[in-house]
Amino acid sequence: MSNMARIKLSLGPRGLEVEGDEEFVREMLDRYEALLDPASSAAGDTPSDPGRGDGADLGSFGEFIQKLPSSATEVDRMLAAGFWVQRRSADDAFATAEASRRLAEQGIKLGNPSQCVRQSLAARRVFAVQRGRFRVSQTGRQHLRQLVGGEIIPE
Repeated sequence: MSNMARIKLSLGPRGLEVEGDEEFVREMLDRYEALLDPASSAAGDTPSDPGRGDGADLGSFGEFIQKLPSSATEVDRMLAAGFWVQRRSADDAFATAEASRRLAEQGIKLGNPSQCVRQSLAARRVFAVQRGRFRVSQTGRQHLRQLVGGEIIPE
């Protein structure tokens, strides 16, 4: 009789648990290994819906945010951070605190992150999907494309 094995992975709001004989568990782990990105898991990101993309096309947050021109405003930086977080989130949305935290990790301090999101709401560059969660609109994506030259912001 084979040894029984169990593996449980917790990826934020999502998780995976496999239990069975050791060979089966190893086989399942090999199948799902490609879905697990150690860099984003360590950073606290969660994988997104497979059909939407996982945000890997944007690169790391530091690389992405450095593509903004030096003339970008705090509102522009918050919009870009929100877009990056949104692309990596399971619900295709971002919270002000998440985007602000990413900016702070890069040494970018915003005077009032909530006000930046409110200004983007007024300009219709983001819209609320539920209380405290926002999504970058097509207008917001178009604005980001203009800022960074268009090549890295998907439709």
